[in-house]
Amino acid sequence: MTADAHIHLGDLLERDPGFPERLAGSGWTCCAASHDEGEWRTVEALRGRLPPFVSSFGIHPQWAVWQNADFLARLCEQGRLAAIGEAGFDFFGDRPERVRNPENEAAQRAAFEYQLELAERFGLAILLHLRKATDLAFAYAPRLRRLRAAVFHSYSGTAGEAEALLAKGVNAYFSFGSAILNGHKRAIAACASAPAERLLAETDAPWQPPRGSAFCRPEHLGAVLEGMARLRGMAAEAIAELTSAGFAAAYGLQGAEGA
Repeated sequence: MTADAHIHLGDLLERDPGFPERLAGSGWTCCAASHDEGEWRTVEALRGRLPPFVSSFGIHPQWAVWQNADFLARLCEQGRLAAIGEAGFDFFGDRPERVRNPENEAAQRAAFEYQLELAERFGLAILLHLRKATDLAFAYAPRLRRLRAAVFHSYSGTAGEAEALLAKGVNAYFSFGSAILNGHKRAIAACASAPAERLLAETDAPWQPPRGSAFCRPEHLGAVLEGMARLRGMAAEAIAELTSAGFAAAYGLQGAEGA
């Protein structure tokens, strides 16, 4: 089995309508993220066309608005999620609402703390999106360590920071994607030396493509696994097994299949 820790099936369907047929009957699985009710419906409609997968739903920090908060709570109550997210903080500064100032930080904190409370109450993992906000992962470590797992999507911190989060008792997993193929030095270094049992692989498809590709496809997971294997001095098959085991531990795959 190969496990994609984070993918946007709804967005991918718009770019690549034929991908479900390519994956049918394969050993692939994923955690499919949604961020509004319409996207959730689109993703759920794919269940009959794809191998079993699990789902996340969250208030994304790039759009820290409350219109889907009640829908998220209902999904939690119905036991339909393996994780809440993407949730977290984005202060990349490429739009006014992503500049780190008191107003934006307060808005993102409110949405994040709402989702943390749901994750605590319903025993769910949280899927973290953090840009220029690693300090807040440490600030929230006492809350994060109460959760089943904290999955750091597209991890861009250092290996030392990963070790420090684990030392604080956070059941953390660090997910890597095309950044390690595109020469991102910090991601490469972290992937090479982070604890092996804490590694996950992702595509974030259709976003964050490998250099030279118009968009990311599910099949790029193989290239990510091969890249991770080179960095770790392991066979790609061994990395696939390792990250699949981490995926199951983080997301509770067996209990959430077919939700």
